[in-house]
Amino acid sequence: MKIGITGARGLVGKVLAARLRKQGHDLVLYTRAVEGRWEELESAEELRHFSPEVAGDTDVSGLHALIHLAGEPVLEVWTAAKKEQIRASRIDGTAGLVAAMEACDAAPKVFVTASGTGFYGDRGDEVLTEESEHGEGFLSEVSQAWEAEAMRAQALGIRVVCGRIGMVLGSEGGAAPKLKTLFRWGLGGQLGSGKQWMPWVHVEDVAQMFIHAVEQESLVGAVNFCAPEAVRNKDFTKALARQVKRPALAWVPAPVLKLVMGGLSDLVLMSERVESVSLRESGFEWSYADLQAALAEVMA
Repeated sequence: MKIGITGARGLVGKVLAARLRKQGHDLVLYTRAVEGRWEELESAEELRHFSPEVAGDTDVSGLHALIHLAGEPVLEVWTAAKKEQIRASRIDGTAGLVAAMEACDAAPKVFVTASGTGFYGDRGDEVLTEESEHGEGFLSEVSQAWEAEAMRAQALGIRVVCGRIGMVLGSEGGAAPKLKTLFRWGLGGQLGSGKQWMPWVHVEDVAQMFIHAVEQESLVGAVNFCAPEAVRNKDFTKALARQVKRPALAWVPAPVLKLVMGGLSDLVLMSERVESVSLRESGFEWSYADLQAALAEVMA
């Protein structure tokens, strides 16, 4: 198959591209700067231009599938400007890609876009499946609008999957390297009450989830891209401490986190007990269903 990927230089994108290459697929990688080649390219994939500002002009013709991962990073302090960048990169970029698919003669058969478990908001101990309603807050509002733009492609006869991704664990980026450093400095520990549920997923699994979504025609709409079960923050903290062989002595109260991190504290204080029902029912097999095994690989 000929598969296009936006955001192929990110944590998930690199692993996904490597897997698709190994499987023999032809790749089209989208980048803001098509003049140069990426050093990490292992073969002669085609490069095409993509940016949220002019996404409607993106060339998406001739693809069997388009996987959309591009978006402004959220693991930074949320100033007003940063929040607008997060919003625009996801919502405007996705809307533009749908417009591009509508305009081309040979549109992709399937459109798989990233979304986030932030869709559900802070829900305590409630078990959250793909059938659960949306929550409240900035991340939920962005995810709702993001998915709504993606789902407009269904009117073009394109199958659409919105992967609601939990916290991605990988050694090359995301939260794991930052947490590893904090714990080795003796600064790791429980955040807030520690009772909040954290949806997580190993980067190798989430890359396979995108491939699975392309291949499995039964998957449509929202799909939770997470490990089979979420864990409480206090249990995640203990598991991480065991892997880095450091005590988890620190405790950061919620008010302090909110004072220091502002809105970004939502990422670590929200409780989202997310289950991946659609993936399980579609026959997906996790390589890292166990948190301890996932952390052992990431922290090695």
